[in-house]
Amino acid sequence: MLGSRTSPYLQEKLALLSTLTVFGQVPELVEQVLGLRVNQSQVYRQCQRIADGLDEQHLSTPSPALAGQQAQAPGLVYGMVDGSMLFTDHGWQETKLGRVFAADLPADLSADTSAGPQASEYVAHRGCYTGFTPHFERLLPPDSPVRKVFITDGAAWIGQWLSTSYPDATLILDYYHVVEKLAAVARQLPQGDTWLARQQQHLLCDESERVEAHVAGLRQLPAADRQCLGSYLRANHYRMRYGSYQADGLLIGSGPIEAAHRSVLQVRMKRSGQRWANHGCDHLLRLRVAYKSRKFDLVTQLLKSSQAKI
Repeated sequence: MLGSRTSPYLQEKLALLSTLTVFGQVPELVEQVLGLRVNQSQVYRQCQRIADGLDEQHLSTPSPALAGQQAQAPGLVYGMVDGSMLFTDHGWQETKLGRVFAADLPADLSADTSAGPQASEYVAHRGCYTGFTPHFERLLPPDSPVRKVFITDGAAWIGQWLSTSYPDATLILDYYHVVEKLAAVARQLPQGDTWLARQQQHLLCDESERVEAHVAGLRQLPAADRQCLGSYLRANHYRMRYGSYQADGLLIGSGPIEAAHRSVLQVRMKRSGQRWANHGCDHLLRLRVAYKSRKFDLVTQLLKSSQAKI
């Protein structure tokens, strides 16, 4: 068995393995690769100690590469935000996840092309959005001169926060969220596929008002359903100019943040039978963010400076 003291290098590897797989599998991996024996309790305690020591301000500070891209004008940086549910001792709780990545605008802005995600950096926070937004604003400073584009769903708090903190940003409502809502209506209509295709064409021609009018005229739908969808369209009209966005070579879908739910959170934290204590959830969130943001050197620096013990 390991003694009471281990090298910072080995401690870092224990934390890294625990970030990638469940605690119970780490001892076998360590013994197979390094010929050392550790137990699950040691691995768990090590990860909690390391994660507790990580400075969240440093974790949400943009890397030099991203900071350099944010300082460039013209330039383009995407921000995406969404919530993901994790199972805890207190039931299902939402974790806010943010993704920031830079992309170059195409030379020909009229070309049929879109900017795609490059190396991404993340922030995550379990609980209320008020604990999330300061970290996100550190990762993507509102006063940075770069062009900022946000693609999000229709959550009211997201729209209000972005309009206040990033007044000069381009705000886009995820096109596929809108289509999903319209598709639910189309399934209740005769020739619904034709109706849906027509509404999609209106959306892609910056004609969301026509979609709103068509929804209002659907007497086949209950009045409450018409009003709900109509209110959604009206509230988000200012970020539904999809034809203009595409002409600028911009993404109009939030696929990158949907993918991030899986790659940052779910692949490690939403496995069959898993349930998290709040502190354990928060600790592993930090480690997952550090790993996926390519900032695991923060763990290395922490261990070298503190000579933490297992």
